[in-house]
Amino acid sequence: MIPDMGNKTKLFIIYLICIFLLISFGCNTIKKAERTVLNDKESSERVFRELEKTRPCANDTTVITVSDTIYKTDTAIDYKRDTINNVITLTEKGKIIYKTKTITETKTAFVVDNRRLDLMADSVRFYKVSLAYSIDTTKKWKGRFWNLLLGLIGFIVIIVFLYKLLKTLK
Repeated sequence: MIPDMGNKTKLFIIYLICIFLLISFGCNTIKKAERTVLNDKESSERVFRELEKTRPCANDTTVITVSDTIYKTDTAIDYKRDTINNVITLTEKGKIIYKTKTITETKTAFVVDNRRLDLMADSVRFYKVSLAYSIDTTKKWKGRFWNLLLGLIGFIVIIVFLYKLLKTLK
């Protein structure tokens, strides 16, 4: 019977080790954090915004220079005529003038990270809403201030009037 108990004890220890490994891998905090970030949109936005600060996306700029050369030939002919015995003789040949014009055109292409643009648009929207809210609350509090001031002045006027009235009745 003792040999059977030894095998059962070894088997029990192996089961305990397997259960411990399953629990330790099943309760891995890194895996839980990954699942939380990937499944929850708000969590992923917070994580990605923090990551963008330390690992910004690369924006590429491509500059392409295209040049084109145009050759134009122009011929200017200037003849000098001599007339000897009713025969026209040409004494000079025409001149050929070459004109060259180079047209250079530069094209620039930008590749921008759309996520960064979306974040900037979100920031602009946030600040616009914040500004509108602050303008509304400023107007509201200014109105309350003036109403309180008018009420206080009215209260003081009524008290002074009542004081004078009571003084005249005595």
